[in-house]
Amino acid sequence: MRKITYTILLLAGVLSACDQREPAAFEEISGIYFNNRANISSTSALLDSTSLTFVYENTDEMNVPVKIQLLGRPSTQARPIELRITSEDATEGVDYVLPESTELPAGATTLNYIVTLKRTSPLKEATKTILLEILPNACFSLPVSEEVQANGDTVSMLHYRIIYSDMFTTPPTAWRTDFLGTFSPQKFNLICKVVDIAPSDFNDASKLTFPKQLYIRQTITKYITQEIAKRDNGEAFDQDVLDSQTGEPLSFIDTNNH
Repeated sequence: MRKITYTILLLAGVLSACDQREPAAFEEISGIYFNNRANISSTSALLDSTSLTFVYENTDEMNVPVKIQLLGRPSTQARPIELRITSEDATEGVDYVLPESTELPAGATTLNYIVTLKRTSPLKEATKTILLEILPNACFSLPVSEEVQANGDTVSMLHYRIIYSDMFTTPPTAWRTDFLGTFSPQKFNLICKVVDIAPSDFNDASKLTFPKQLYIRQTITKYITQEIAKRDNGEAFDQDVLDSQTGEPLSFIDTNNH
């Protein structure tokens, strides 16, 4: 019996020591930072900016979630977050819309702060940039400011940039030149106008399959032929079928292989 009692007391002492080793400092931390990753994995590269375009969107608004991460323990009460939003070329209410309030909900460890971008005509010719900055307040400190990536780059954890336009930065990933010829924004827009296809499909090879692209080429070529015939007969025609640079009918043939 004495040996059993000694074992119980020893185990209680070990458990007590474990409780005492829990870092009290973590209990006192209430910090926040931007935690936007290249993908959903927590180990993927941290990003402090994103570049977006409206060209693949069917709507005139785009919701951009910016993830804010808690460092510390969640609270039983909602807590306000202080942000500073600035831009040298975009105007709030005209070019973008912000949430009316910013709070970390009770029990939450993350918040997706939604910035709503608006599609405006200047975006066809120029990009706009919005800068978000986390500020300390009575509820949250800023214990971390940057993260060093595996490649040695330093990424801010307190600043986040949204860069956006309504222009192409690169050709769509699923566009095949052997089916549709050399990419151009004018050809892309004509296809979207004439053929029943969503702009976003051009970045999805599972939707823009080879048979689909062949169908697009046949349909758009027929349409251009019909419109050029109207022009030659002196009738009103769709001038979008003419190359804006050369004035010649748009071609959907890969000239590199012909």
